[in-house]
Amino acid sequence: MHRVWKIFSVLSAVTLLLACPAQAGADPVPTIVVSAEGLADPNFYRDQSIAYDEALRDAKGQAVEKAVGCFVSSRTVVENYALVSDRLISKSDGLIKSVLKVVNGGVQADGFYHVWIKAEIFAKPLSESVNQLSGEERSFLIKERGNPVVSVGILVESPESGERQECHTCNTEITGALMRFGYRVISEKKALEEKDARIKMMVSQGYPGQLASTFIRKASDISVTGMVNLRKSPKINIAGIDVQTTLLTAWSLEAVDNHTSQIIFAQNFQPPRGVMYNNEDEAVLKVGKQIGEIFSKDLFKSHIMRPSHEILMIVSGFEDRSLAKMLKKELIGVRAVLNVNFKEFLAGGETVFDVEFAGSREHFSNIVEDAVLGPLNRKFGKGAFHITEEHGDILRIAFDSSSLRQPFEEVLEEGAPLQLVADAPPERLREVVKSEELKEKVVQANPDAGKALMDL
Repeated sequence: MHRVWKIFSVLSAVTLLLACPAQAGADPVPTIVVSAEGLADPNFYRDQSIAYDEALRDAKGQAVEKAVGCFVSSRTVVENYALVSDRLISKSDGLIKSVLKVVNGGVQADGFYHVWIKAEIFAKPLSESVNQLSGEERSFLIKERGNPVVSVGILVESPESGERQECHTCNTEITGALMRFGYRVISEKKALEEKDARIKMMVSQGYPGQLASTFIRKASDISVTGMVNLRKSPKINIAGIDVQTTLLTAWSLEAVDNHTSQIIFAQNFQPPRGVMYNNEDEAVLKVGKQIGEIFSKDLFKSHIMRPSHEILMIVSGFEDRSLAKMLKKELIGVRAVLNVNFKEFLAGGETVFDVEFAGSREHFSNIVEDAVLGPLNRKFGKGAFHITEEHGDILRIAFDSSSLRQPFEEVLEEGAPLQLVADAPPERLREVVKSEELKEKVVQANPDAGKALMDL
């Protein structure tokens, strides 16, 4: 039953987020720009023009598959590949607004016919899509995007003393709204306490306090903080009784990504003039409800469902600039990589890439390990690539040639394409690998592919 629900969620959620062209006169539909690599087996398609057509068709399908990966995890795409392919990838022409660039690579040294494209994929406005998603579908997508923990800590300034203290009513209302929307929530106080406890544990193990403070982040992925300002109205004597009301003057809200320190939401709110409340609790209750409703949707649209994020990926250890440029072509074939820009080759063998990854920033290093480094190490040798530093949106990767079984350039040019060495679904392998010659090459780099290709 869980499996059936998951497949249903994948199709319904992704279908809402990808869209066909807008009708005449309608607002323009936003697009996602994607680079993709298409493959064909020239040993099967003896006519090179047919091999080109097949590789181009495959590249378009891969572009749509990458767009799907902007909204659900790569693993979910793989597990439900046949269904996603039938409903979306096979209809790639209807989902592609335009093909911006085509590079006909012909038959490469690896034996495959290659075509690289850059294409614009239609995507529905998120504001429209979110309103159509059910609570279960929202929860499913939030989990797919890393299932972030949100900490909430709103303060209120007392109108009498001016002291700032935790606004329990506000925090309860905002927490409730976020949880109903599908988020995991803890208090900001608890998040800070857990961070302090981890820092103390590191210090007790002999690490310097400053180093521990740098490496230990808050227990939440996103921190929501803010301030509510109240003041009392002048006292009015009515029938011998002094009456005083509470005025809500303003409140502010800020959300920070604790992985990158990036402010992802910041807004000041001001209520209509003349609105008064019987007491402070009534005023802050109103604030909590409004903030909870607004922020839940905004966080989902602008951060959780942000189609992609860009990082600076610095790879050290390459002796030749040409090898770095060849690696760029390999990366384009990886499902999680939307676009790659070879930025510069520095003295000392550091290569700098601008890489646009599908999905959110949460658990990013895990995505890199699974989607990029895992396939690279299967192709070139265990331990050839490893992460040395991850800070904000900068990722450093070291290349060690000592573990290579063959010269790097030889494996890069003649080995099986990286996208087939990665977690390519069996259906995908059978679509591309048609001949015994290329089957052997793929199985050598990816033994798991042998079972999928047994009936070839």
